[in-house]
Amino acid sequence: MRTTMTDADLLKEAERLQVLLAEQAAKHDRETTFPEEGKTAMNHSPLNTALLDGASWLTFGQVISILARGDASFATAWLMHQGSAAMLRALVDPAQASFMEAEFRRGAWFGNALGEPTSGNQFLMPLQQARRVEGGWRLSGSKRFVSGGEGAKYLITSAVCDGQPGFFLIDKDDSVRAEEIWDPMGMRATRSQLLHLQDTLLPESRRLRLDPTQPNAIAVGLPWISIGIAEAAMGFAIGYAKERRLPPENKPLAELQWVQFSVADMSTRLEAARSLAIRSATTTDQRTPDSPFLQMQAKMVANDAAIAIATAALELAGGSGYLKSRPIERYVRDAMSGPLMAWSPAVTRDLLGKAILGLLGPPPA
Repeated sequence: MRTTMTDADLLKEAERLQVLLAEQAAKHDRETTFPEEGKTAMNHSPLNTALLDGASWLTFGQVISILARGDASFATAWLMHQGSAAMLRALVDPAQASFMEAEFRRGAWFGNALGEPTSGNQFLMPLQQARRVEGGWRLSGSKRFVSGGEGAKYLITSAVCDGQPGFFLIDKDDSVRAEEIWDPMGMRATRSQLLHLQDTLLPESRRLRLDPTQPNAIAVGLPWISIGIAEAAMGFAIGYAKERRLPPENKPLAELQWVQFSVADMSTRLEAARSLAIRSATTTDQRTPDSPFLQMQAKMVANDAAIAIATAALELAGGSGYLKSRPIERYVRDAMSGPLMAWSPAVTRDLLGKAILGLLGPPPA
């Protein structure tokens, strides 16, 4: 059923939450704590179920970018939560699918526990072997970078089952332990811990039958994380250029030509990244065959734009920007995480190059 809120309503709601997230973003970054107030607010917001209720992928992406402007860590963790929830209807057991969707609508948090310590970008190709037991399989292994996983009630995870990759929605029970290792340079509030699974049950009734032709929420949303960071960094640069006054004439920094050139370049990079992300999301809504390629291109361009814009904004602010009392140093650190998230630029270029040369399926338009 289509959400009763219009796209404009959803974007307005995202702006409201963005303000709330921005108020505590520096604190959570400094203390490496998860934005629980953001999670609570989101669980009471129609944004949390907008995808399930029929919101467009374009609107979903724009919501992600707005949230990322306030706190990129929360936006990233929420995107992983949404990516897991988007798979609920792939449960092979209809009764389980209905139950889990009800759980999601009640506010249960879902974590994405697909990455393995040795899998790199191949998060859909598990290497860890599960053993067959009555009612399913049991897995002992580790899953890395599980954003918001400490507070999750359920996890999407995977293992090799009878020689084939198997995907499951599991309870995060006492057999799952988080290792306190998360002390990264950026995205510090995602709490993307390493989870250890000890003889954890992968129930056959919770098996997922993934359809590769269906859109992937994470692939659609990741470019918009970088766009939100870039928007925040550019907003900081413009505000600082207008408020900073230079002696002896007491004129604003904005009157210097190199500053004008810098923000012009920022604007151009941002618009290019945003335009490609819009095209990517629009083709995803239209289910065109080139949408997966556009999603990869959009992520790569948005990642580059976020780093370039945040770095230029830091240069514009000078020593003042290097202080933790200013948000720009956080934007720089958060921007650096984009290319590290799958697919990485090297993998993306490899896949795109092969596709364009006719070595990997149909080439992008």
